[in-house]
Amino acid sequence: MTLSTRRPLGVFLLLSLFASCLSLLSLSARAADQTALVQLVEYVGADYVNAVQDGEIVSDAEYAEMDEFTALLSEGIEGLPEADGKDTLLQQARDLEAAVDDKAPEARIQSLAQKIRGSLVDVYGLPVVPKQAPDMAAAEQLYQTHCFACHGREGHGDGPAGANLEPAPTDFHERARYMGRSVLGLYTTITGGVDGTGMAAYESQLSDAERWALAFYVGSMAVPAEEAEAGRRALENNPDLKTDMTLDTVIAKAPADARDAYGDDALAAMGYLRSEPGALFSQNRFVEISAAKLREADQAYAAGDAAAARSAALSAYLDGFEMLESQIAALDSGLMRTTERKFMAVREAIQEGDPAEEVSARVAEALDGLDQAADALGGDGLNAAATFSASFFILFREGLEALLIVAALLTFTRKARATAATRHIHFGWVAAIIAGIATWFAASTVINFSGASRELTEGVAGLVAAVILFYVGFWMHSNSNSQKWLGYLKGKVDTALGSGTVWTLTFVAFISVYREMFETILFYQALWTQVTEATQPYLLYGMGAALLALAVVCVLIFRLGMKLPLGLFFKATSLVLLVLSVILLGKGIAALQEAGLLNANYLPGWPTLEWVGFFPTLQGALAQAVAVVLAVLAWWRSGRSAARA
Repeated sequence: MTLSTRRPLGVFLLLSLFASCLSLLSLSARAADQTALVQLVEYVGADYVNAVQDGEIVSDAEYAEMDEFTALLSEGIEGLPEADGKDTLLQQARDLEAAVDDKAPEARIQSLAQKIRGSLVDVYGLPVVPKQAPDMAAAEQLYQTHCFACHGREGHGDGPAGANLEPAPTDFHERARYMGRSVLGLYTTITGGVDGTGMAAYESQLSDAERWALAFYVGSMAVPAEEAEAGRRALENNPDLKTDMTLDTVIAKAPADARDAYGDDALAAMGYLRSEPGALFSQNRFVEISAAKLREADQAYAAGDAAAARSAALSAYLDGFEMLESQIAALDSGLMRTTERKFMAVREAIQEGDPAEEVSARVAEALDGLDQAADALGGDGLNAAATFSASFFILFREGLEALLIVAALLTFTRKARATAATRHIHFGWVAAIIAGIATWFAASTVINFSGASRELTEGVAGLVAAVILFYVGFWMHSNSNSQKWLGYLKGKVDTALGSGTVWTLTFVAFISVYREMFETILFYQALWTQVTEATQPYLLYGMGAALLALAVVCVLIFRLGMKLPLGLFFKATSLVLLVLSVILLGKGIAALQEAGLLNANYLPGWPTLEWVGFFPTLQGALAQAVAVVLAVLAWWRSGRSAARA
């Protein structure tokens, strides 16, 4: 049986590829739907007072708008995907619609709007977040350029162009409005505008980063200096509050939501973080979150709540340390791996039900590793040599695996003069690069890839690639001794390969390159934060050197491969693919363990050998051992079959 008889497999893989792309587009669309709903509910909560006062309609146009927006809100929520809490959310929207119909007091409308906004975030998650610290100085200039005419120089809604607008431009200093507006709501308003008002859409005029900066800038105008200072002190003196006031919280919750959820200090903290958003993006903040969650895990386990302890320990890694992992690796990969192992050791101790003293000891070791990582990150950035070497090895290491696979496949099809198959392999790796760029764009603008989702993507892609590579490697070896097959391949290669083979090779090229693209993008994003202005050119030099080195490797593979007889080439290529499948299997399992989807039992004293995909956990070692045994058995059985023939 040859791979060419497996046409359904090729069709299935192609459908899987398109399904993945459609899922990405669907996720982007859902995120846009949710942000639009946040904008609707916040607009109703803030502007209802302009439509109804003391149970009487004061503006027919405003009231008609409130009526329309609440109906659209109910319809939009009804169309969201099914999720736990959706029914409650839909009922809240209908209650708001009924309250507007009844001309309810403003306090009732604002209370319902606050609940809906909170439920949207809790049930469906945060749709979007800024990818870098907003530049408040630039935001001030943007405000004077784009907003002054309507909203006034100081943001009181008294600009010269806004005098005749209906409804009047927003007064950003109005405290009641401030309490009910989230930064996310302001961002969506700036992005999409508001139909029927003078508020235009700025999506095409301003970049995503500029719109976020404006949202923080106008969202902090109502914050007095003394309140912001009180918020800064509260965050310094209250570690729990610092853990609660995450980027997601500051983006998605209105100040009133934060006060109700975390207390009065949270209101002042919200004011400070809106005024100084750079504090949300500091490396120290991720270190602090990680340390707080480790201590929370220790306390929960000591209190007998193992489930809460494991959840906190996982959050300590994914929401804290994992966000800094790539940056630490660029400085000291050994320190990164050692500290990562300490975090997983905490989860392992909790999972195994070790004594509380043992868990506390593991937590202390993780905290010590975290302190060392913080010290490493606390320097003035990478020097020129470190920047060049980090950039070179990131691209060369990640690109080498994909290059070996794609180059081997292309050499095979060129030796056999399979023009159609060669085109399909080119289609696979080019599509992977396009998909990688699309993923980077989505991660930068629409989708917030959490630590867990990144590890999940790498893990699943690694396992899929491992399975397909193992299959293709076995197929190549099983046919390497078949003179009849090799002769037929030389004579009628396109017919011999068949559509099943062609599409399988296409998918191998795609998944191998896409996985490395995804990981490379994450590493370079992290490396950029460690590069100073003086050493930025060395990052590009490192990339150029890596590309040159990969090109040399590619030429050598082609020249060597083209000189080998087809049968021997089949054997050599199959061996390479089988080895790479074992490596990707180990990396995939390690990524899923880091995401908390698989348990991890470390093997004491065993080293980490990242270049062969070996991470010293019982689960990973067993999986790779099974894969090696299967490969050896398949190789031996194929050899016996050839000898009998």
